[in-house]
Amino acid sequence: MNLYFRLIWMILRVWFLRRKTALTETFRRPFRALPTDCDINLHLTNGRYFSLLDIARIEHLARMKMIGPLLKRRWLPVLNATEITFIRPVAPLSRFDIATRIITWDDKYLYMEQRFETPGTLHAVSLARAAFVCRGELVPPAMVAQLAGHTGEAPPRPDIVGGWHALLKDKKEHFSASAASGKQAR
Repeated sequence: MNLYFRLIWMILRVWFLRRKTALTETFRRPFRALPTDCDINLHLTNGRYFSLLDIARIEHLARMKMIGPLLKRRWLPVLNATEITFIRPVAPLSRFDIATRIITWDDKYLYMEQRFETPGTLHAVSLARAAFVCRGELVPPAMVAQLAGHTGEAPPRPDIVGGWHALLKDKKEHFSASAASGKQAR
């Protein structure tokens, strides 16, 4: 992440929050596309989307009042995979929201959706898969959900997450096999 001033501003803002966001509740964070966020095509540059998504994910954790409890337990969030689909450009100086929500979880990962939106328009959508680790060991997502105050099972896994999960598995197998064959060829 390279947006330190935005990160510091977010930390100062959430420091005084009273209301806690629920684990599966959608959290909306407003942003403005600064000129330094845009490229020569006069829209938000591709790399900036990922940096802004980082800030929104951190603020989502902070609004769930999870930062302190996670640090106390030494449970560190680790982004395992992310993808983004660009739909419409975000123009310089325009305001937009990043809507973040945890979709579901399984025995290893939390899955979240993040959307770049202006009123009535979807600009981009991202899926992210994150794990929590402690001293090199995986923390079961159900324990993270419980720490966040969630009771009950994970929400049902949408087809889009199932398809993405299968794609990630295929990519891992394919590239692991090609890396192994590349080593043998040397």
